[in-house]
Order: sequence, then structure tokens, then C-alpha cells
Amino acid sequence: MVGPLIAFEGIDGVGKDTQLKLLQKKLEAEGIKYKSTSFPRHGLPSAYFVDKYLQLDSPYGDPDKLDPYPASVFYSVDRYDASFEIKKWLEEGYFVILDRYTGSNIGHQGGKMSDEERRTYVEWLLDLEYRLLHIPKPNFSVILWLPPEVAHSRIMSRGRERDGHEVNLVHLKKAQMAYLWAAKHYPDDFKVVKCFEEERELGPEEVHGKVWQIVKDTLGV
Repeated sequence: MVGPLIAFEGIDGVGKDTQLKLLQKKLEAEGIKYKSTSFPRHGLPSAYFVDKYLQLDSPYGDPDKLDPYPASVFYSVDRYDASFEIKKWLEEGYFVILDRYTGSNIGHQGGKMSDEERRTYVEWLLDLEYRLLHIPKPNFSVILWLPPEVAHSRIMSRGRERDGHEVNLVHLKKAQMAYLWAAKHYPDDFKVVKCFEEERELGPEEVHGKVWQIVKDTLGV
């Protein structure tokens, strides 16, 4: 039996890695075998152009000004390279969890354009990845939502090097808008989970409870 595939999406700083780890823990407790990975796979040959694009002194120029189509191909190449292992996991019945996937292009590249331009771009992207490159399509993706200002504050407090998208609050706001656009226009493919309610950040376990409910309701696990 082919296993399910889900991805965590959302702007930088919303807690995707934390939620992936909590879902891993839950699946293990439920006796469900899983595999996971995150994108882009920095440092690997397949992510060479992604890493070059994101560096703060990128020879390609400002990441926010580079045309979304070639920028998207950089990421698609990395996912294509990983797709063979992902397909193997799925065929072996593993529950596959991804930290970022195709939806990240919709958010970060789709945020550079108008709604009309975005629809054309998204249809092109989905055709490229799922039909032409045969990259596995997720059962659904979870978009973690947090006010961009809160997410940006989290990012800036991290003690590590940051890329050209992470440091740009305007970019995060536009990406957030594009993610919500995707959830509105592709509701079966993108499920929004709010990590901020009634003027407070929800704790990781509270957010995980929402994620697990979606997993149960959608996949019947």
C-alpha cells in the first residue's frame, strides 16, 4: 500500500521544523512508520543554484527581484533529485513528511506577482513538477500561519546566518499573502493552521493538536 505524503509550509519562522518533529513523535507513538526530509537540501549538488540564489551577496542579485520562473526551477531541480527516494519510501508504505515542498514556491515566488499572474504561474509550476518531472504530489500541505512581524522577530533572534528571504519583512508579508491565496484557490491541497489566536502565540503542542486533527480527518489514520 502506497503511503501518504504531506508537507509543512509557511513563511520562515512559523515553526515548521518543530511541527514536523512533533508529528514524527505522534506517528511513532501510533506505530506508524515514517520518513521525512526538508527542502531545499542545502549543500547538496542538486541545491547548488538555490544556495547561490539565497546567499546575501548573490550574483543573481536581489532574490525578490529575480524572475519567479527561473528561481522556481532552481528548487524544482532539487525536488526532482529527491523524488526518486521519496517515491521509494511511498511505495514501501511509509508516511512521508516534508518540511517545505512545491508549496514553498507558490508562497515565496508567488508573492512577487499579482493574483492574475500568480494563477498562471501556479498552473505552470504544478504542471512542471507533477506532470513533466513526475515529482510526487502531496495528499495535502499544512500552511502554518503566524503574523509576519512575529515570525520575523523569531528569525532575527536566531543565532545563525540568515538568507536573503528571511531577513526581508516585506518579502515575508507578500509570501504570507500568496500562501493564503493558495489555500483559498486550492482548498483540497492546502490547509491553514493558525499558530496565533486571541493576541497570543499558541504553544507547539496546541498547534500540533490542530495538525493531528487534520491528519486524522483527511487521511483517516
